[in-house]
Amino acid sequence: MTEPAKDFWARADRGLLDRWPKDEAGAPEPAAKLDIQWELDSQADITVSFLESCGIPAFQNGSLGKVLGGFASQGVEIWVPASQLEEAQALLDTPAEIPEQD
Repeated sequence: MTEPAKDFWARADRGLLDRWPKDEAGAPEPAAKLDIQWELDSQADITVSFLESCGIPAFQNGSLGKVLGGFASQGVEIWVPASQLEEAQALLDTPAEIPEQD
């Protein structure tokens, strides 16, 4: 699904617009929804940090079903540039390698 998240530049960190890919006219390219993840265990924050560390700008949009206690009961959306959606999905689908213990 590719669609811009409304007003996401205003809610995201200030450097996101600088890191976000631009089209030929210099406008930010459309965002694509990568996933919906939970806030309770910080999974959404970890995912955004992981993607950013791999060179893929990402942001969270919305707090679906925000409940008392400060967590979104229905999760938050993770968005990435449309041109990097497949790469981001591949990174999330790759199983972590656990180093062998001696």
